[in-house]
Amino acid sequence: MATQEIQEQPPHKGGRRSVGPVSYDLSASAASAVRRTTGLFRRHKLLIGTVVVLGTGLAGLVAMRMTPLYTAETLIMVEHRKNTVLNFQEVMSEMTPDISALQSEVAILKSPAFAEKVVARLGLMNDPEFNATLRPEPTGFWAALNPRNWIPASWMESLRGTRSDLPLSPEETARNQTTAVVNAVLDNVAVRPQGRSYVIAVSFDSEDPRKASLVANTMAELYLVDQLDEKFKASKRATAWLEERIGELRREAQTTGDAVEKYRAQSGLTASSGENTVVSQQLGALNTDYMLARTKRQEAEARLREVTALAASPRGVSAVGEVLGSPLIQALRQQEVELQRRIADAANRYGSRHPALQSLNSELRDLQSQMKADVAKVVANLGNEVELAKSREAGLKSSLDQLEAKQNEQQQSTVGLRTLERDASTAQAMYEALLTRSQEIASQGNIQQPDARVVSQAGIPLDPSQPNRKIIVLLALIASGTLGVLLAMLRERSDGGFRSPHQFETATGIRSLGIVPRIPRFGGSPASYAVDKPVSAFAESMQNLRTSLLLANPDGHQRVILFSSSVPGEGKSSVAAAFARTCANAGQRTILIDCDLRRKSLHDMLGLTNARGLSEVLAGTCTPDEVIQTDPRTGLAFIAGGHGTTLPQDMLGSSRMHQLLARLSREYDRVVLDSPPVLAVSEGKLLAALADQTVFIVRWGQTKRGTAMAGLKELVEAGGEVVGVLFSQVDTRRHAQYEFPDSGRYHGYRRYYAN
Repeated sequence: MATQEIQEQPPHKGGRRSVGPVSYDLSASAASAVRRTTGLFRRHKLLIGTVVVLGTGLAGLVAMRMTPLYTAETLIMVEHRKNTVLNFQEVMSEMTPDISALQSEVAILKSPAFAEKVVARLGLMNDPEFNATLRPEPTGFWAALNPRNWIPASWMESLRGTRSDLPLSPEETARNQTTAVVNAVLDNVAVRPQGRSYVIAVSFDSEDPRKASLVANTMAELYLVDQLDEKFKASKRATAWLEERIGELRREAQTTGDAVEKYRAQSGLTASSGENTVVSQQLGALNTDYMLARTKRQEAEARLREVTALAASPRGVSAVGEVLGSPLIQALRQQEVELQRRIADAANRYGSRHPALQSLNSELRDLQSQMKADVAKVVANLGNEVELAKSREAGLKSSLDQLEAKQNEQQQSTVGLRTLERDASTAQAMYEALLTRSQEIASQGNIQQPDARVVSQAGIPLDPSQPNRKIIVLLALIASGTLGVLLAMLRERSDGGFRSPHQFETATGIRSLGIVPRIPRFGGSPASYAVDKPVSAFAESMQNLRTSLLLANPDGHQRVILFSSSVPGEGKSSVAAAFARTCANAGQRTILIDCDLRRKSLHDMLGLTNARGLSEVLAGTCTPDEVIQTDPRTGLAFIAGGHGTTLPQDMLGSSRMHQLLARLSREYDRVVLDSPPVLAVSEGKLLAALADQTVFIVRWGQTKRGTAMAGLKELVEAGGEVVGVLFSQVDTRRHAQYEFPDSGRYHGYRRYYAN
């Protein structure tokens, strides 16, 4: 076939194939895609245009009817720097202007509670723009266009989950109405941070530009007042709590102080200087005396031991005198020395037996006895002194032990005293701290400042911000255009018919006999049009069909041609009549037989009668020569259906039908049979078995693919020789918009035809 021949052409020397549907050139694929898309637009331009016009027009109409809204914007800056007048800590901590803090402030400005304050301040409950109950109900044409009015109220309540039958108190009704107004106000509020700055933009939409400006500025004012109010409330709550707590701490400090003094008095812990008690002071003095007494006792004992040891030594009294340093003993010692000198002189002068010497010796002995007696007295005195020191030391030790025991008792009591003193000190410190904090808060009360300020107040807008009619119309144009294209693609996808013989040939393997263009609306019947317009595209399609059948039958033996279709309305009778007239007009002996005995229509197309015809011939009441009529315009022989009472399938399957076709094939070059639809009645299959060639008619774009293939299957199974498929009633203009091998046939060469 032609398509296959094109695909099998060898490539040129460059190695690149430039002809055929399979190409290695990507630009050709892109161009093909563009052509397919363009063809889709051309084929469905009416649908797309209708959707675009309706969608854009409706959007424009709605945009013109929309109430214009004016937007006013005020700018609030969250302070990130603080003016410090007093170096006091705030009751409420200063706001940190980070992202989370800014988002929190945005949430406050958009909260229903804040919006309710705005409603109350400006009296928006009495404004019909926000209170729907004060607006009159719309009537007339525009009310009918509102889709909400198409849905019953009960359905709307079910969708919203509300109940109209629930009884409400007047307070609940008023609250619901307030909530509705608050929600309407919030719908017109937009609060957003300005980029990465500390500025928050508050904008409001309203039908009245002055009202938009007023609400935006009021929101900013109430926001600042709300911050101050919260700070005052916090200060008031803190002051009330501090006053109550200060009173409690004052009583607690007094109670703990009294408890300390009472415990100190009961425990004998009256403080002197610093932290020392009387017992501690007494213990220190007594300990000093004890140490001195012990030192004196030790010194006395040491002297006693030394004197006792010296007294027993050879030196005796002289050593004791030197140690003790006693004047008496020293004087006696001098006398002893003097006597000893005198004795020595007397012994040298008088001799040892001289009475003077004896007298001096006797005096010396007396003196020495006296010295010994004095030393004994000194030793006795030292012993007494030691005993006295011991006694004093023991007394001091006893007193010291008593004071130490008493001090231990006081130290144990001091632990409890210190606990009470700490409690009293803590209570006093807390009391003084809270008293100071209370005075600070009282000082801050008159210098509170908000954490934000208004940077720019909202002015009265001069131009409406909504609706943007140009944008609405543009978006509607884009949306409707997209919808139109989608509908066109859906319509293309849902097209169940064949649009080209090439599709049918690919699906069934049956060759194509071409297409038959649709004649103009007021061109008359196809049979007359083929004669009246011999150089028209329709007449050319009949000539093309005749040529195709001649090429399919080069020896001329196959003369009986059946025109069949799957279902009624595919144009097989019109094509059969036009083809027969074309053959007769070309000089071929042609006879046309109306074999559709149930719905006879060929005689009307040819302008002939149906007094007698095929039914009478097959019934044997007439001969073929008696029923054959001649077309006065082309000389075409014609046998009408006639009027028979026998079942058509019985007559068309009889031997007389065989004999009739055999005789006519000998007398005529072309015997054209018009068959009833093969899926409607069974006669079509009988005629397909009798005909030499069967032309299968498919209506372009209308006959369902499954229906056409089922009809073809019936013909093939009945033994019919289907020579090819012919598409009828083709809209050549739309057919040219498809990317098929035969697209543009007839339409692309209109200068050759005179329709």
